[in-house]
Amino acid sequence: MAHNLEINAGVASYVENGRQERAWHNLGQVFDGPMTVEQALELSHADYQVELQPVIAMSPEIQDLMAKGEKIDPDLLLSLVIPKRKATMRMDKTKALGVVSDQYGVVQNADAFKFIDTICTGEMGNSHVPVIETAGVLGQGERVFITAKFPEQIRLDNKGEDIVEMYVVFTTSHDGTGAVNCLVTPTRVVCNNTLNFAMSHNVGKLSLRHSSGIMNRLDLANKENAEFAYKALNMYNIYKKSMEQHFEHLQNIKISEKQLDSILAEVLLSEKNLEVYRATGDVHHQDITTVGRNLIDKVRETVETGIGQEYGERGTGMWVINGITSYYQNEARFRNDESKFDSIMQGNAAKKVQQAYDLITA
Repeated sequence: MAHNLEINAGVASYVENGRQERAWHNLGQVFDGPMTVEQALELSHADYQVELQPVIAMSPEIQDLMAKGEKIDPDLLLSLVIPKRKATMRMDKTKALGVVSDQYGVVQNADAFKFIDTICTGEMGNSHVPVIETAGVLGQGERVFITAKFPEQIRLDNKGEDIVEMYVVFTTSHDGTGAVNCLVTPTRVVCNNTLNFAMSHNVGKLSLRHSSGIMNRLDLANKENAEFAYKALNMYNIYKKSMEQHFEHLQNIKISEKQLDSILAEVLLSEKNLEVYRATGDVHHQDITTVGRNLIDKVRETVETGIGQEYGERGTGMWVINGITSYYQNEARFRNDESKFDSIMQGNAAKKVQQAYDLITA
C-alpha cells in the first residue's frame, strides 16, 4: 500500500481541500475549501487520544497460563512491568503503537492541529477559522500530518499570473521514531508542485523532541510559547522574502540544452557513470549504464513535458527546477507515502533538488 494511509472500513483516514487538485492516491474525504480544526480532525479520523501505558514482559509462565485459559495473578503481572519504558497506546482501538521511555511526551492530534492553526492565523483560539488544507493518518495511527495555508501569496510577476502559496506542514509521531516537525514550504498552484530546494537549509523548520515538557512548548497560552509561535511567523516572513529573491533570480537564468544535460548528469548519475559523462560529455554514452541513461531520459522528459511545465518560460532556471521537483513529486517511485514525504522534505529528493539549484545558480 504505497500511500500508507490508514484504512477504516474501506475509507482512508485522509481529507483534502477539494478546490485544489486531488492527491494522486484519490482516497479519503473531499471538503469544499479549507477546513477548521474540528472539521479536519473528524474527517481525517485523527480525533483519537494516545496515552502512555505500562509495558509487561510476557514470561513463559504467563504464556503458559494464557494458553491454558487460566487466571493470571495480578502480583505476577506487576512483577513483570518493565521499568522506565511505556507503550504509546491508541485508546479508541486499544492499539499499541510503539514502545518509548517513560519521559516521552505525547502530543495529542487535537493539540497538533490547534498549534498549526495558531501558526497560520497568528491568533489564539481560532480553531473556527478555516485554514487547514489536508490532514491524514499514516499506518495504524503512528503518524499524523497536517498542511495549512498562510493567507498571503507570493506573486512572481506584475500580472499576478505566477503565484506561490505558502504552506505549513506539521507532522508528529506516536511510536517514538520521530520528532515533532513544523516546516514552511511553498507550492506553485499552477502545477501543484512543492518547491523544496530551500528546505535543506532548514529555513522555516521547527523540530521538537517528544520530551516530557513538549506540551509546555506547544501551549500557546503561555507568553513564552506565544513568542515561539510568533518567531515561527517571522521565519515565514524571512523565508517569503528569501523565496521571492530566489524565484526572481531563477527566472532570469537561461539554461542551454548542454547545460541541462550537465545538471542532470551531476545530480542523477552514480560516481562511475559521472566519470564517463565528464570524459565524453555524452549522457547517452554506451559506457554509462542503462539504468543511468534511462533515469536521465525520465527526468528530462518530466522537465520537458511534466505536470505544470507548460506554464512559465521554457529554458529558465525556474523551469528546470520545477521540472526536477515535478519528477520527485509525481514520477519517482518510493517505498511508501511516508518515505516519499521524508525524502521530499529532508531526504534524498530534497538533496537532489538542492544540488540542482546550486548548479543552476552557479
